[in-house]
Amino acid sequence: MFPTRALACLLCVCLLLLAGSAVALDPQRSVAQFHHTAWTVNEGAPGQVTALAQTPDGYLWLGTEIGLYRFDGDRFTRFIPPDASAFPATSVSTLYTSRSGQLWVGFRYGGISLIEGGHLRHFSVQHGLPTSTVYRMAEDADGRLWAATFTGPFYFDGQRWNRPAASMAYPGHQARTVFADRDGTLWIATGNGMVVLRRGSSAFVAVPGKVGRVSQIAQAPDGAVWVAEADGGIRPLSGTGEDAPSAGLLFDRDGVLWASTLGAGLLRFAPGDAMRHPERFQRSDGLSSDYLQPLLEDREGNLWVGSSRGLDRFRHANLAEVPMPEGSQDFAIAADGDRLLVGTRNQPLQRVTATTREPLALSSVITAIQRDRSGGLWLAGPDGVWKAEGTQFRRITDLPVAARSGVQAMAVTSDGALWLSLNTPGLHRYQHERWTPVQDRAGLPSGDSPLVMQVDARNRLWLGFARGGVVVMEGDRFRTPWTGEAPQVGNVTALHEDGQAMWIGGERGLARIEDGRVRNVLPAVLEDFRGISGIVSDAAGDLWLNGARGVLHVRAADVPALFGGTDRPRYEKFNALDGLPGVAAQFRPLPTAARSDDGRLWFATTSGLVSVDPRRIARNLIPPPVEILSLEADGTALPFDQGKVELAADTRNLRIGFTALSLSIPERVRFRYRLEGFDDRWIETSERSALYNAPGHGRYVFRVMASNNDGVWNETGDSLVISIAPNYWETGWFRALCVIVFAGVLWLLYLLRLRQVGARIRSRLDERHRERERIARELHDTLLQSTQGLILRLDASSRKLAGDDPVRAELESAINTAERVASEGRERVRGLRRHSGESRDLGAALLGVQEEAGREMPAVHLAVEGAPRAIQLRVWEEAYMIGREALLNAFQHAEATSVEIRIRYSRHAFALRIRDDGVGFQPDALAGAGHWGVAGMRERAARVGGTLRVRSAPSRQGTEILLQIRGSLAWEKAGFKGGKRRHLRRLLKRFW
Repeated sequence: MFPTRALACLLCVCLLLLAGSAVALDPQRSVAQFHHTAWTVNEGAPGQVTALAQTPDGYLWLGTEIGLYRFDGDRFTRFIPPDASAFPATSVSTLYTSRSGQLWVGFRYGGISLIEGGHLRHFSVQHGLPTSTVYRMAEDADGRLWAATFTGPFYFDGQRWNRPAASMAYPGHQARTVFADRDGTLWIATGNGMVVLRRGSSAFVAVPGKVGRVSQIAQAPDGAVWVAEADGGIRPLSGTGEDAPSAGLLFDRDGVLWASTLGAGLLRFAPGDAMRHPERFQRSDGLSSDYLQPLLEDREGNLWVGSSRGLDRFRHANLAEVPMPEGSQDFAIAADGDRLLVGTRNQPLQRVTATTREPLALSSVITAIQRDRSGGLWLAGPDGVWKAEGTQFRRITDLPVAARSGVQAMAVTSDGALWLSLNTPGLHRYQHERWTPVQDRAGLPSGDSPLVMQVDARNRLWLGFARGGVVVMEGDRFRTPWTGEAPQVGNVTALHEDGQAMWIGGERGLARIEDGRVRNVLPAVLEDFRGISGIVSDAAGDLWLNGARGVLHVRAADVPALFGGTDRPRYEKFNALDGLPGVAAQFRPLPTAARSDDGRLWFATTSGLVSVDPRRIARNLIPPPVEILSLEADGTALPFDQGKVELAADTRNLRIGFTALSLSIPERVRFRYRLEGFDDRWIETSERSALYNAPGHGRYVFRVMASNNDGVWNETGDSLVISIAPNYWETGWFRALCVIVFAGVLWLLYLLRLRQVGARIRSRLDERHRERERIARELHDTLLQSTQGLILRLDASSRKLAGDDPVRAELESAINTAERVASEGRERVRGLRRHSGESRDLGAALLGVQEEAGREMPAVHLAVEGAPRAIQLRVWEEAYMIGREALLNAFQHAEATSVEIRIRYSRHAFALRIRDDGVGFQPDALAGAGHWGVAGMRERAARVGGTLRVRSAPSRQGTEILLQIRGSLAWEKAGFKGGKRRHLRRLLKRFW
């Protein structure tokens, strides 16, 4: 699949323009000092690379005989047209990236294809093209695209390809190659000559001179045009050059000419005299093949070469390997002015620069070289000790032991004494032409020889031993130079004074002694600071260390963070990717780092010697374009377009592939990615894919950004919107249905509970009615019958007495009282037998209370407000009893002349108000002390959830009794006999 993001490509182009110049290949270095990488079929590269191009998105495109490929620095991917349409042919002969970023593909057997913005267009005979090979393409000053084919040149008008009109006077019927120079002039190599179409001209003009089969044209910085001939050589158009058949020609951004040959490897013509003496790099030097064709310099300054076996890259390396004799081993080094003196075990002494070496007249094995504080150079090995005097070396003395021994450390103090540490073991001092053994002295480790020695600015001799021992000699005494914590460095293999403190490097870490205190490097970075065998400071005060993990560079401002603080320690690490061969030597010769007078730093390793100029560290300032390449869901690759993809429900595993287009050191590209909606933080890695397990349904946004080898980040990166469909049980409608079902179940349970409570209430009401009926029967059958019998007997007795007998009058009065009591009893029986089926006209019922008083009644007025509504039986009964009690009080005790009954039916409440103009209650009666009438009314009101308010005074200001009950508790509605739902809830609360 071909990812399409026009906007992302445009952004990448803008970033490139803002980034400034990229790292170029240093013209002063040899080809061998560049970092070279070869990809063959074994590394995944396609064989027989015939064309190279780079598009604005950063991809390197490879035309081969088996198809079109692209390379992101990590893997080669065959390009498959997005619409499944086939290319006109398989064998690609040329590639060209236009000024607008389009990629044009020419084929061996005719046809041209255009790749732009994810779309593919094919041009063939129907569009004016011939069926012959397309050799090269170029744009003229007017932006018109030209193609050189075996049957002549053609230009593209936006829709079709056209041959030059006869008026353009193109000679012949063949075009070997086409090239546009910096002035906009179009050059075309014909079958046996060269023609040009200058800016503004309408006709071709022949160029004097004869050329062979020109395969490539290039323009030098001075404007000269060079040609590469497949059957001739590499030369300027108007001169002679290197006799080597060539298919590729390129002037890099520094003006250095590179040429590929058809069997003789890669040629490099440096400016100046080197144009006549090219440098050659062949398969014996590591090149994938000596048969080479296309050349390309990418946007980061790397040189790419396509060969018959694969692909080669040459790039800048900050560490330049010093050319040493083959097989050199164990490098003893020391600065000699602007150069470096190098002694080995198996080669004569060498004086070297970054690019040259000079053998010196000293063939003895040298295992230690020391530069004293005055600049003198001392050399030592198993054969003795020498001192440099100009270009000669004067022998000073033999070693102090007869047996052959190695010198592992050497130092010269200000008094002229020479100190040697031998591996026999032993420490010896040479002064006044005499050797003096220094051993068994107080403060010195017994039986050990120092691995390294260093004289500080105070002329104190520092000695580092195995197992972390460090002592300092002051005068004639040796002592430990610190108190408290000891250096945690293991075997001491490096000492270096930076003017403020002494640095101690060892196999296990790094420490610093300042003012008698030791500070060990933080454990968090300890792994990178292991195996330190060389320490040196540059002119800016930065610290450089040669260790087992490579060469480390710590800026002076970042040194304190190595030992603690809030900031994470920052440092650079240079290793094999930067041109470092091997690792720092851990055992003789020591030290493995030096600084020459010109400021250049030198580092010795187990496999070679390198140098670096700290002032010219090349930085890659170009942020890498980032692209999401692939998406796999549960092991199945899925296409996506416009940065969006929709996945099926229950997707369990997601693998998202991405890349960053930094071709210099892709191994150091770092990524940060995050799946918004799933990850709560950014994840940093060097891997080019992200794996997620069971993200769940929803909408996610995957974002990824990257940095190049120098930590320059592309903060925009790329993104992909991922939508995972929910399972049906995860959808909103399903959840809503579950809520509805659950609510329905709850409602059914609620109704069931209401039915149960209603049945319980009805049962209790039935029990209450049965009990009332039983009491009524008992009253009727016992009390009332007995009373009635008593009345009859009294009446019979009274009739036996004379009419004027006083006893008869008393009996008649008793009979009246008994009849009144019987009447009241019968009324109580009627009240007990009243049930819900009877009339509930509360006003009529209260008016009937007058009949119970048995005396002359005051005027009673009834007023009803609102439309009467059915009242619940229990509420009706309690309201009636409260009203009856109030009326009886007014009739029998208050001596009232007028009583008003007011009943109000409203939507929200029921109210009963009874007011009279009689004598009011005493205060103790209102308080309920010893008087149960008012208290009983209040209790009745509370039982039905109502409130009772009594206003009265002992004088004749009357009494007002007001009963209020909420409508939700008073009214009876259709349906369940218990009344409204709120009343049901009250009942539930009471009976649950």
